[in-house]
Amino acid sequence: MMLGDRVFKEMHDMMAEMERELNAIRREFSEDYKMPLVDMYETPEEIVIKAEMPGVRKEDIVLNVSPTEIEISAEIKDEKEKNVQGYHKRERLIKRFYRSLVLPTKVSTEKVKAKFENGILEIRLKKEKSEKKRVAIE
Repeated sequence: MMLGDRVFKEMHDMMAEMERELNAIRREFSEDYKMPLVDMYETPEEIVIKAEMPGVRKEDIVLNVSPTEIEISAEIKDEKEKNVQGYHKRERLIKRFYRSLVLPTKVSTEKVKAKFENGILEIRLKKEKSEKKRVAIE
C-alpha cells in the first residue's frame, strides 16, 4: 500500500469513527441513550473491551461484532407499583445504553468471548492473523 493510500484510509477510518461517536452522542441527548464508559486495550493475541453498564441484566445486552467494529446496546425497563397510605402511584424507568467502537485491528467474529459481572461487560476478541504475502506479477 502506498503512503498516500494509507493516509487516506486512516483519514477515512477516523472520520467514520467520529461520525459513529457523534451519532451516539446525538442519540444520548435526543433519545435518552447513555454511552457506557469503555476501556479498550490490546494484547499480542486479542483486543479486550470493558464496558460499564450499571443496573443492566445480562439478558438485556445485545452485542454485535464485525471484523472492524463492535456495537453494544441494552435497555432497562422497570415498572413498579406502590401503594402508599391509600395513594396508588406507578413509576417507570427506561434506560438505554448504546456504544459503537471501531477496532484498532481486524478480529475474528467466531472467537468472541463475553462475560458480564458486577455491572461490567468484558469482551475478548481474537485478532485475525494477516500476513504479508508476495504476489507474483504476470
